[in-house]
Amino acid sequence: MLILISVRNGKRYGYEILKDLREMFGGMWEPKTGVIYPAVKKLRDHGYLTSEIVDGKEHYGLSGSGKDVLISVLSRLGAMSAVFERFRTITGDVMNELGIDPLPADELNASVHDLGRDEKIRRLMDMRTHLETGLIRVNETIENMIMHENDEL
Repeated sequence: MLILISVRNGKRYGYEILKDLREMFGGMWEPKTGVIYPAVKKLRDHGYLTSEIVDGKEHYGLSGSGKDVLISVLSRLGAMSAVFERFRTITGDVMNELGIDPLPADELNASVHDLGRDEKIRRLMDMRTHLETGLIRVNETIENMIMHENDEL
């Protein structure tokens, strides 16, 4: 799907697709050549991508059937993203109600691509601590609601 999105506006060779995918996710996901290249080949073999050799590199573009698949999947995802957005709103409201601070956007979206191993581990441990603290608050609230269940009757 993401590969089809990457080539929707013109032909790209494999490494350009890989770079595009990395940029799309801003370091939150690091696609590897061992995953992307076989997927590109499979999409080409199924007729969803066209290919041609330009300056010794195989360039891939979106075929007619690839565009049809992209439109079909994006249509379904559009409906699903509305559900996810509603879920995000509900959980955000509950987190605010319970006094749980959401992960700061800069921590959540921080690129880990250029970070060293120790810094990646530190950031992940910080995220884990933040999530654990939030879960403790949620559990305490649930236990409190259960203990006082009969008070509301």
